[in-house]
Amino acid sequence: MRFARVRLAGALAALAVLSAGMTQATAAPAGKPPPPGSEMRNVALDTKPVQSSTYEGGTADRAVDGNVDGNWAGNSVSHTAQEEQPYWQTDLGKSQTLTKVAAWNRTDCCAERLTDFWVLVSDSPITARTLAEAKAQKGVTATKVAGTAGRTAEVPLHRKARYVRVQLEGTGYLALAEVQAFNDEVIASPSPAARKWVKDNPFGMFLHYNMSTYQDEQWADPNASPALFDPTDVDADQWAAAIKDAGMTFGVLTAKHHDGFALWDTAHSDHDIAASPYKDGKGDVIREYVDAMHAKHLKVGLYFSIWDRHNGDSVELIQNQLRELLTKYGQIDYLWFDGWGWQVPYSQVPYQPVRDMIRKVSPRTVVANNDHLGTLRTSDVIVYEVPVQGMPPETNARPTDASDTLDTNRTWFNTTATGAPRSASDITDNLARARAGNSLFLLNVGPDRTGRIPQDSVDRLKEIGSAS
Repeated sequence: MRFARVRLAGALAALAVLSAGMTQATAAPAGKPPPPGSEMRNVALDTKPVQSSTYEGGTADRAVDGNVDGNWAGNSVSHTAQEEQPYWQTDLGKSQTLTKVAAWNRTDCCAERLTDFWVLVSDSPITARTLAEAKAQKGVTATKVAGTAGRTAEVPLHRKARYVRVQLEGTGYLALAEVQAFNDEVIASPSPAARKWVKDNPFGMFLHYNMSTYQDEQWADPNASPALFDPTDVDADQWAAAIKDAGMTFGVLTAKHHDGFALWDTAHSDHDIAASPYKDGKGDVIREYVDAMHAKHLKVGLYFSIWDRHNGDSVELIQNQLRELLTKYGQIDYLWFDGWGWQVPYSQVPYQPVRDMIRKVSPRTVVANNDHLGTLRTSDVIVYEVPVQGMPPETNARPTDASDTLDTNRTWFNTTATGAPRSASDITDNLARARAGNSLFLLNVGPDRTGRIPQDSVDRLKEIGSAS
């Protein structure tokens, strides 16, 4: 998991690498809508936009870099000066049929700066400075988005256009995390298995439990001794009972985080539980977890970091360790990747060969990949890391995972920085929002140093289960 957004330029450039072996993009049949949830091509990406002015380095190109996080510190936000009717505009390079334009808002603050704005499209350059003159220009289609945009605002279209403008109605700053313009070209469609997984499993528990808790850090030292992993009472039965009491149907346990420590006895690294004192080096937390989940008739998910700061990031290591996890423990229903595309580029570890291997050894496993690219080309399920990205939009039509934390301080691993549990109503409100947006809600609860979920979290999970 991340705590600050990493720019996506390298990952986006590497998308060409993973296209081999994937379904080629096709235009939707004439007169027919694309399959529900299909991913259309964003033709605004990496175009050359302009804006009416620029405020403190918030250049126009930040709104077409693929980074929708909306965090100023992560260079995600384009920004004009405060002025009358500021605008942002881009040239798509050629006229093409647009199906919608999406404007993404800033998330770290100042969401009100994207309020009462217009989306204008045209085949010809929009040259007017004022909104009234731009709307009156021949060939311009103008659509108002009233009020504050929220996380994102979408304007449906069905017309040919080459130029796209976003312009405020009043006086103020114009801040944009991203502007997307989609044509009628289908580049990916949701798999039936991913749709069914999200529909049938709307609520699950993320269990961040690994070396980080014993080092009191969210990202553990990859060179620390395995002897630090020394729990006194790993209680996977308690975890499974808490999942059941919360009304959840599945869990996702951190089999390996960024530091590379494996919670099973892997034959491909010495940085694992077999080198720890746990059960005299004969422990296997993955086995305990899987058995406890199956005893409660719960689905099994595992988190696996492609970015391995101890062992390195070789394709051979990744495939060998995944093969162990997917063949030694019975059916793994959900595999949640991290560190891929934002630390380990797809040019180094291509997506498609790994995905093909998973299909071969465990064909029913659904993959969620936390690369923040928001594309079905590198994931079966789109991941929203809620503390960083916010909740998915309720207009979302693709299978999506909204991963959030129970504790008020938004930590993932249980450490001294972990806060008290959030209120049951806070969690059930987000659960309802996720369901409205075709998303499952994956709520993190970190077991403590003993290996048990703290009692205040257990109590809150029961409360959530009674209320949801």
